[in-house]
Amino acid sequence: MTRFRLPADTDEHPVDPDALRAFAAGAKEHRTAQEPPPWEGHDPAALPRHNVSVRLNDYQIEVLRFLAKRSDTSQQKVLNRILIPALEEQAKEFAEG
Repeated sequence: MTRFRLPADTDEHPVDPDALRAFAAGAKEHRTAQEPPPWEGHDPAALPRHNVSVRLNDYQIEVLRFLAKRSDTSQQKVLNRILIPALEEQAKEFAEG
């Protein structure tokens, strides 16, 4: 049990439930209104410097191989062509709220 107690002479201010709901709703949006997204300071056309592992099952790897073979391009380029626009769209949706 805690020993913390408020003094008896403390003025208590009533909490407006509508103001509290508005505050809580705004808490979810605080970053989008105040801070730019973290990727905004980077050049989207810059050369890649990072690697990320993508785990695929047999079905998924065969689909990737098929697409790469059909388009006569590397699997990496297929992933970049599909994945990067999808990531940007998802990030845009999250940033907008």
